[in-house]
Amino acid sequence: MKNKILLPLALLSILFVGCDQESPLSKDLYPQSVYIVGAADKIVDRDLNIADTPYDTVSISVAVSGSRPSTNDVTVTVGEMDDAITIYNTKNLSGTATQYRKVESSIYTYPSKSVTIKAGQVYNTLPIYIKPASFQCDSMYMIALRLTSTTAYSLVKTDTVALVRLNMVNKYSGLYYMNGVIRNTTNPKDTVIYNMARNLLATDDGKTVRMYHFANEFTQGDVNDYRPTNTFKITVNTDNTLTLKTWNKFAIITGGGTYYPDLKLYSIWYTFTDDKGVIRKTVGYLYKATKTTAEQKVITDWIEDHPLAK
Repeated sequence: MKNKILLPLALLSILFVGCDQESPLSKDLYPQSVYIVGAADKIVDRDLNIADTPYDTVSISVAVSGSRPSTNDVTVTVGEMDDAITIYNTKNLSGTATQYRKVESSIYTYPSKSVTIKAGQVYNTLPIYIKPASFQCDSMYMIALRLTSTTAYSLVKTDTVALVRLNMVNKYSGLYYMNGVIRNTTNPKDTVIYNMARNLLATDDGKTVRMYHFANEFTQGDVNDYRPTNTFKITVNTDNTLTLKTWNKFAIITGGGTYYPDLKLYSIWYTFTDDKGVIRKTVGYLYKATKTTAEQKVITDWIEDHPLAK
């Protein structure tokens, strides 16, 4: 009987001791520090919509690490470190590759170079206002940011610089697929049918993109660069008709088509002179990459119901 009484008492004493111990969540398990979200990966990608005038806004996030929410407001000052772009180019790109360029100071500004993370919050964002009008689609741009001071806690010791890479976009740009037919205008038997991924680059304004004709798209390190001889611009007019113009040397003669905004699809045609002097005509459908099989089925069904004109 005594043993039966003593055992519950022993268990009860253990429970009381456990209640007196401090919960792991009542104190910091590791020192809190302040950092730029994404700096550990070096590159922070941000889309810059060239349709937005005079400014588009991109932002970075500044955060406080720790096992508990911050009990203080933390104000952090952000500066720049231009040399980091040069260092990145030297370490990661060959001397013949296109180098990242610092965005010219005259075309961007900060409403404030400090950001406050309120008590109880994990992060806040710092906006940057950028004028996109002078950007070139074949150039590569960065802004190198680092934290310079904080009113509470400490700045992170490693991965302190975030390279903000700016990717130019508009609502017509992105990854598309081209279902096309290229015909010799004087010899119908000389015909090519193809389906090819095309990356439409935003250029000039909010309604124009650049597209490759039937050629491999250029990536860093390629021996052949078909941009001068095989690219052209597509402008979507206010009535959704298309205007086509050469980018550089591609011998486009005429062209046109229609953009269907609900489908994000171009019905496109153009005639051109190839490198042997033969006049050819391309007709096709250019549709944006879809996220689901249901979305793709809508596109596929529409294309089947609208066979290509000759």
